[in-house]
Formats: sequence, C-alpha cells, structure tokens
Amino acid sequence: MGPTFDPFWVLNNPDAADFHVDNLALPQSVNQQRMTDRTQLLAGLGRGLRSNEPSLTAIDDFQQRAFELLTGDAAQRAFNLNLESPEMRARYGRNIYGQSTLLARRLVEAGTRFVTLSWAPDANATWDTHGDNFNKLRKTLLPQFDAACSSLLQDLDERGLLQRTLVCVLGDFGRTPRINANAGRDHWNSCYTVMLAGAGIRPGTIFGASDRTGSVPVESPVSPGDVIATMYRLLGIRSTTQIYDSLGRPHEVVPQGRVLSEILG
Repeated sequence: MGPTFDPFWVLNNPDAADFHVDNLALPQSVNQQRMTDRTQLLAGLGRGLRSNEPSLTAIDDFQQRAFELLTGDAAQRAFNLNLESPEMRARYGRNIYGQSTLLARRLVEAGTRFVTLSWAPDANATWDTHGDNFNKLRKTLLPQFDAACSSLLQDLDERGLLQRTLVCVLGDFGRTPRINANAGRDHWNSCYTVMLAGAGIRPGTIFGASDRTGSVPVESPVSPGDVIATMYRLLGIRSTTQIYDSLGRPHEVVPQGRVLSEILG
C-alpha cells in the first residue's frame, strides 16, 4: 500500500516512569524557524523530481505527516499518560498492557483511526502457553487482560466513542484441547474465539459453538474471511474494494468471506 500507510511504532513501556515516545519533538539544536526553512527547501528540491516520478507523492505525504508530528503538540498530548488521573491509570492496570490499552484509548480520542496493541512483546508475558498454561493464565494473563479490556469498553462507552469505534480482540489460532507434558497447550487452528465490540456489533451476542472439548466448530462455523468481511463492513469498506500495490497490481481486500449479519445490531 506504500509508505504512506506504514505504522508509527511505539516500543517503549507506557507504565515506565520515564515513558516517552521518540521523535515527537524537535531536537534542541533545531528551532521552529529552522524546521520551517528545511521543510520549504525540501519541497523546492523535490518539486522537479515529483513531476517525473509519481510514486514520490506517497513519500511527500508521509513526510508532511512527520513534520506535523514534530511541530504540533497534538501528538505529544495524546501520548502523555500523565494527563490521566491516577485512578484512571489504576483502573486499566499499572502494567505495560493496561497502560498500552489506555494509550490506545487516548489515541482514538485524539483522532487516530487505527491502533493495534500486540499483547506479546516478550517471552515472559506471551499467550503462546506451551508450558505452565494454567498458572500463566490465572496469575498474570487473564487478570491483566480482564482489567484492561473491560476498562477500555466501559471508558469508550462513557466518552461516547464506542458506537464509532470497533474493538477487535483476536489472535491467529487457538490452543490444543489436550494438555501437553509441560502443562501447556500447543497451537490449534481448528477452533478458537474472536471478540468484537462497538461500531454496530450487537452487545452480548454469542455466535457459533464448538464441541464440548473445543476441538472443532459444530454450529455456525466462521472463517477468518468472514471476520474480515464483517470488520470492513463496519468500517465502511466495501468487500469488493480493490487496492493497488506499487506495481499497479490489483488486490481484493476481501478475497473470500461473508458479512456476519447475525451479530450486527
């Protein structure tokens, strides 16, 4: 899709006392006027190249967004968790995942249209529980997730944001019904659960069912394509939409799958 759509990564721990996001402020050696002069110089140098190379337009857009991040204070305020009350921060959980979820809410509130939170940046807190599954879930993973996810949904609802924000909780596979020799569960792609909320999802709906061991679907099986088609419908993206790569080749955003109208309000 081109560099315009590259993500802005935040890799520092939002729960750390010295949390900051790199590259959101001008260095001390560059003041506002100097930055403006540099921007104008770059625009002048690129003007001739742009007419001969249309693909540079995407880079121009990306650079313009970068300049806006550096020269404005909106992004700095959105990433400043110290603007939240101690009670709100505690509500989400004083850990990297709780504070990352709170940060996601602040970004959505500031107008960010797409936020992804990866809940497994290190081996000590991963959901890939091949060993000691039950202790990890009971002592760490589930308490942190319950606090963060429930607080996010309630917070978005209280702020009037939930009906226009789609919250998706999902991974790429489930866990084996059988417990292995290390008291863990291995990879299992035959059956697992996805949670969707907000943006027109009917609250409290449970769609589909597995057998008693969670091995296979036995009622209303849902494919990944169905999930994507439903998400795109709620985001206002037609399932027939095509995007074009840098070589001009078309790609369908939903190659297969149907909208799950049964879970829509």
